[in-house]
Amino acid sequence: MKDLAEIIKYAEQYKANKAYHTAYKKSKNPDAYFRKHESQIILYGGARRMLEQAGISLKGLNIDKLKSEYQALTAQKKELTATYKNSEKELKSLNRKLENLNQYLGRTEPPKKAQEQPDRDNNPSR
Repeated sequence: MKDLAEIIKYAEQYKANKAYHTAYKKSKNPDAYFRKHESQIILYGGARRMLEQAGISLKGLNIDKLKSEYQALTAQKKELTATYKNSEKELKSLNRKLENLNQYLGRTEPPKKAQEQPDRDNNPSR
């Protein structure tokens, strides 16, 4: 999503400053025009370079399509984040219930880290 947001930013800069670049190329006095509109021409060049590096075709550039794709990804991220948070809450609740059940039954559960990682110091194969 970060990359897409960056591409949208450069695409908007490209479109906004393209007219300055075109006028600069057609200008009778390019030096004076460049001095007058230097920042816009530089922004255009930088945005164009970044879009080309990203592999974006400048002829078929559709900012609205990119924005709608970004909004769809944002909505999907929001939905997945909500699902993740609900699952996390459910997991905490189930773990609490498991602890209560084990305590009620008089069982003690060994620490999880001890189960996951075997004791390497007492390994006879060394």
